[in-house]
Amino acid sequence: MINHPTVLDAELQIETYLTDMRREYLPNDIFDNLSSEYINPTAEEAGNLPNAIYLKLKAEVDKGRTCKVAMVKDLSGSPTLGANGDQRLNEEDIKTKFFRMEYTDLSHATTNQQYGIYARDKAPYRVFEYRVEGLARYFKQYFGKMRRQALLELQSENLEDAPHFNPSGFSKNWFVPNRTFAQQADYTTNAADWVDRIVATLLAAGTSINACVSLNYLIKLEEWARDVALISPLQFEDGSDGYIVTLPTPQVSWLLHVVQAGNAGDVWVKASNMGAEALKKYPNMVGQFRGLRILADQRYASLTLGGSASNVTYTSDSGVDYTLTAKYRGMGQADDGSSDPRDKTASARQVGFLIGQAALCEWMPEGFHWEWEYEQYDKYFGSGIFCSVGIKQPVFNTHENEDWTVQQNGSIVLPFAAAPETNYYISQTP
Repeated sequence: MINHPTVLDAELQIETYLTDMRREYLPNDIFDNLSSEYINPTAEEAGNLPNAIYLKLKAEVDKGRTCKVAMVKDLSGSPTLGANGDQRLNEEDIKTKFFRMEYTDLSHATTNQQYGIYARDKAPYRVFEYRVEGLARYFKQYFGKMRRQALLELQSENLEDAPHFNPSGFSKNWFVPNRTFAQQADYTTNAADWVDRIVATLLAAGTSINACVSLNYLIKLEEWARDVALISPLQFEDGSDGYIVTLPTPQVSWLLHVVQAGNAGDVWVKASNMGAEALKKYPNMVGQFRGLRILADQRYASLTLGGSASNVTYTSDSGVDYTLTAKYRGMGQADDGSSDPRDKTASARQVGFLIGQAALCEWMPEGFHWEWEYEQYDKYFGSGIFCSVGIKQPVFNTHENEDWTVQQNGSIVLPFAAAPETNYYISQTP
């Protein structure tokens, strides 16, 4: 036996830290390709998703706080017939509709230290230098959130703040599984009554596998989009037309099970068989079913249903009976879970979208730019990215604002019950 050396005092033990810091993995955003990995205020970069889904406002309207976007309707009157027909007093008046577009301020900034011992502590890790990449990633994720907000709740959340204070609401077009065309919710411009009708329809659809995505649902969805909702189709690179359908990833898993069960026939095309051009345009595409290009959305929104049916009617009662709460995947991966407040319970609904032409309008008269705030002889400073932007769903109407004149031909909300997580066997196939 011999004496062993004592352990070195903890304060004297040498510690080495890897200064190349790892980055967190974040769920992929299907809207990522609409913005670049870096922020460049001096040039525009084309997005890989079809530009047709965005209605870009031109620079000449940037002097105003709001902009009215006009639409001319097709002629629909009866023709004048026969040799004795008199065209006089039978002239058709050309009808127009419009929607109002707004923008407001948006920013995010980080803390920084220019010099001093605390700055030197962090210097090897390049923490402060990360602000450039970090803010670029932050805004890519936030713009994905705003676009989903606009598709589901009419507009990005900043437009419900100063100076516009736009009222909140939900999209006009919904296609609920396990409901016939006649059983879909009938739109009304009364926001509270519209929520009542949406929730009543969702509750009637139930939460069984019949309220999840299915091949039958996709067949009827395309028919409803083309023939009833009159969603303007996108032109695909192969000369055909159709729509983008974003599905929550749990729904994609269930759909692929259904497809692999052999029920899709020749109308399902795997993404891997669609060629490099299609794969480049549509990130996260899993395949095409008829005229629908299916994209997996990891950052899908959720809906929480609440309230009571005690006073719900299909005539306007102007009361709040049911409630419908949307939650979105946020930015980053906060340790307290606040980055993902979505409702993952069995009673929640998972939200996808059918997207056609001009589904969103994005107005950014003041582009991304850096600003700084210094104090204490410039020892501490905040630096951040600022812009003025608005994202809205183009909802055209006449000045009368009547229910039957509201026109939205760009997108449809697709609310699904939670898909099965186990027992994927063929007998469960819808």
